[in-house]
Amino acid sequence: MFNSVEFVEVRSVREAISFVEAGKADYAVVPLENSVNGPVHETLDVLSETMLHINMCIEMRIRLVVAGRRDSKRVYGHIHALAAAERWLEENMPEVERVAVSSTSIAAEMAAREDSLCVCSEKAAKANGLEIVADNVGEPNNYTRFVALSWRDRAHEGDRTALVAVLPDIPGSLYRFLEPFAREGVNLTMIYSRPARSMPWKYLFYVEIEGSRLEERVQKALVEARKKSIMLRVLGSYPIIQS
Repeated sequence: MFNSVEFVEVRSVREAISFVEAGKADYAVVPLENSVNGPVHETLDVLSETMLHINMCIEMRIRLVVAGRRDSKRVYGHIHALAAAERWLEENMPEVERVAVSSTSIAAEMAAREDSLCVCSEKAAKANGLEIVADNVGEPNNYTRFVALSWRDRAHEGDRTALVAVLPDIPGSLYRFLEPFAREGVNLTMIYSRPARSMPWKYLFYVEIEGSRLEERVQKALVEARKKSIMLRVLGSYPIIQS
């Protein structure tokens, strides 16, 4: 899928999505979920707004370093990177101020510009000429799932299907929404909720299930789940790639 492609670095999830929506790029690759710190809220929020399809999910082990000037009193990092390195920072740099930025690459740029510290990848540290102060500072089982989105629909290749739904504000609505999946033997692999910005005090439920939406059992479950929802939209069916 990504053979012979040019990679373009952007500063946020929303910007990556907007590049594809505007025809400036074919795919956007954005972080969805971290095994240590849970979902990436910015990605969930944007997924509810875009009409792009999720084409692929890539699971990657994340190896983090602390880089920059050793005696600095400030360390930059993405909020998930700082959280993953929290134990190491508390034990080795308890006095250092933590500053969250939009990505680990931006953190490395800030550390280089201000002669401070950052939590980032080894590649980002080297690209910005930073000294690596400590290696492998994150949690030992730190994985991040990235999703690739485009205008294409690749449902025929799907191992998983993602959807977003708004449910009525009545007792048992979540149970009634999920029951068709259990009845059809469709396993849930992820469920999160986020505030629905356009509907005060309503929540969006993000759900990932096993199987493609082209499978009969998944289709049956979706038909029944849609009846229990105010809104339900399928975000895509896609393969899982472990890197």
